[in-house]
Amino acid sequence: MGPPVPPPPPLVTEATVSLSTPHDDDGAIVLSVRGPDLATFKAASPSYVLYSRVASAQEARLIVIGDIGAGPLLTIQLATAHELSAYAVSVETVAMRSDSLRADLTGYDARLTGSSP
Repeated sequence: MGPPVPPPPPLVTEATVSLSTPHDDDGAIVLSVRGPDLATFKAASPSYVLYSRVASAQEARLIVIGDIGAGPLLTIQLATAHELSAYAVSVETVAMRSDSLRADLTGYDARLTGSSP
């Protein structure tokens, strides 16, 4: 008998995008989310304004505007349950509250956590 086979990773139906930022004056962020069955998007805070555009069957571009800090930015509702590893999020652009774009995105990180059905 061989070693035990680990159970498969859990399936998720909702994912939360959280941000790590080295600054305290972010005012807008553009993100790309890739993965199957992206359904709806909701800002994590009522003080955030969220714009979304589905770029393809497996990619969405999102803009979050507000007094953005580290922590949850938005939630993604999935049409069908999948492994969280099927999804990726990246920070594309960040603007300061003064409307200036950040030239350097070092220290920015967007992470996904999932919720099971």
